[in-house]
Amino acid sequence: MKQVKKMFRFTPLCLVLVSVFSSATRALDKNIRYKVLEMDPKGNLYLHRTALLCKNDIIKRLVSGKYHLVESSPIGLSKDSSALNCKHLKTKVPSATSGVYWIDPDAGSHSNAFQAYCDQQTDGGGWTLVWSYTFTAYSSFTSSANAVTPRPAWTARGANTRVSATVPLSETHYEAMNFALWRSIGKEFLIKSNINNWIACKDGSGSLVMQKAGSLYCKLVKQVSKQCAGAVPKSIVMDSSGPYLNSANLYYFFDGNTGGNWPTHDPCGKNQVNQVKGVVNPHGNIFVR
Repeated sequence: MKQVKKMFRFTPLCLVLVSVFSSATRALDKNIRYKVLEMDPKGNLYLHRTALLCKNDIIKRLVSGKYHLVESSPIGLSKDSSALNCKHLKTKVPSATSGVYWIDPDAGSHSNAFQAYCDQQTDGGGWTLVWSYTFTAYSSFTSSANAVTPRPAWTARGANTRVSATVPLSETHYEAMNFALWRSIGKEFLIKSNINNWIACKDGSGSLVMQKAGSLYCKLVKQVSKQCAGAVPKSIVMDSSGPYLNSANLYYFFDGNTGGNWPTHDPCGKNQVNQVKGVVNPHGNIFVR
């Protein structure tokens, strides 16, 4: 380890990739590409300080021709080059970052393609944002006046908050993609929230996108709350005010009725007020993959 410290001291631009010196380097994925070199419009070259190769090694490779030319992909960058969804984009362009892209879930003419937000980092990426919501009375969370808003155009005859069919373009753009399109994007769903834990779920006998009650296979993606680490939902139920996910009891309840119930966001899955409190701009998001 002393050798590693010495190398860093005398070559600050270089993070030497030699596994014999550090066991930490063994964890690096050999398939990952790292950006090491850039050029501005005037032709000046810039080395990234986090480059994994020393500058002399980079120069040698350029001179000897030991490099690869990479063409940037147009997929998802325009209506005419739409991806099917964010998962398709991630497959075709692994380096794609999170942001807004053009998608065309029906794989037909691009005339009905539209822009959508892709999360390309969380749990492997490939997630298409289908709903961003906030609350009607977050500060009085358990009051009957509190509900999620807006809500998707799913079946919920007892709900009365605003229905949206506008594609959300960010996690704080409170809208919901036309619910009929969700199932054309995928079956897995990811729930992110700044007042409850993030979870990713696959269908069992139940399905969110098909509005079918039954079992789910969920995993914890990010622990937002300090309470009840590890609890995850096990099933989905269709209520007249909106669907809810159950663990021991309610974990997420997407209550769309401002006249009864309340929108549970309980990391313990006990239908209690264990949501994170005092959050500025409280919200949640559902992604499909």
